[in-house]
Amino acid sequence: MRLKRLTLTEFRNYDRFVWRPTGMPVVITGDNGSGKTNLLEALSLLTPGRGLRGAKAGDLRRRVADDVDLVSAGWGVAASFEDERGGFEIGVGQKPSGNGAREFLLNGAPARNRNAVAEYLSAVWLTPQMDRLFGESASGRRRFLDRLVVAVATHHARELAACERATAQRNRLLATRPGEDAWLSGLEDAMARHGVSVVAARRDLVTRLNADGGAGADDAFPAAALTLLCPIAERLEVEPALAVEEWLRLRLRAARADDGRRGQAGFGAHRSDFGLSDRVSGRAASDASTGQQKAMLIGLILAHARLMTQTGVVPPMLLLDEPLVHLDPVRREALMRAVLRFPAPILLTGTDREPFAPLEGRAEFIRLAAGRIDSPFQGVGDPEGV
Repeated sequence: MRLKRLTLTEFRNYDRFVWRPTGMPVVITGDNGSGKTNLLEALSLLTPGRGLRGAKAGDLRRRVADDVDLVSAGWGVAASFEDERGGFEIGVGQKPSGNGAREFLLNGAPARNRNAVAEYLSAVWLTPQMDRLFGESASGRRRFLDRLVVAVATHHARELAACERATAQRNRLLATRPGEDAWLSGLEDAMARHGVSVVAARRDLVTRLNADGGAGADDAFPAAALTLLCPIAERLEVEPALAVEEWLRLRLRAARADDGRRGQAGFGAHRSDFGLSDRVSGRAASDASTGQQKAMLIGLILAHARLMTQTGVVPPMLLLDEPLVHLDPVRREALMRAVLRFPAPILLTGTDREPFAPLEGRAEFIRLAAGRIDSPFQGVGDPEGV
């Protein structure tokens, strides 16, 4: 897959930006605040979900300073891609008058639903914030795992959204009308059906990645073992899905009073977590150094990329924000060798060009400054972008 053209309109620190990459991978450098992460975020928003930063649609508009901050009217991101199926275009944005959800276009027409684009495009990313992934809450780890699952099984996004919607509706109903047994039963049925499907997809991916071994490029990254921490997954090991659904329904029904008091469901697919450990030493990522954690995460992402190419599924874009931070020189070079073999768009960022020297002459380099390509000699940019 190739990224042929990217257009940003009134997005973050970009007013109007058009860029036509000449090849992949692409190394994006620039000072802090130049727009490197914003560019990756724009690409991440072309896929289902809330993107690389998890931002609300209304927070993505460009802001201009004129004594006071003024919010511009609407924003948009559009990209053209090409793969063995031919060319396709995906657009996403928010109308000037809207404060609601993003709207997607697929090949110039409104997408039939927001997950339809997942059949064409997915993305996996690594950000500096994820250096703390195993020292913080389980919600971030779940989101990371679910992005990997969606790249392999596009239906996972629909199942996940349906499960989250039913869970939120049940929380509201328990807070306002806890006696509505029939309505609650219907929502719990949806939580059970979609929740078991969500956990089954997570479990399947964990099994397949563990079978792969988790080793990174040239074995420079530690072989990682994943463990899905979820009672629903444990049940699926020994019982058929329909039996697990019924068990989950009964458990949710029994927990109504407790869930009503706490204001949220204390059990379900939304409470899953996963652990990562070095397969050789057995050291858990939560007990490892920051550099070791990052090496495990990159090894996992590379294993996932290999799995995608083996199964014939369209490989995801890899959006790697500051990926070389905390890596030793051997692993830095191993990562750069790996990205040269990856058959989908891959973008890497850093403040300086020098650490990416092994990619000189083999990757496209651009340098950003204040939302524009700083020099046409370091990357091929459209005149509107330059």
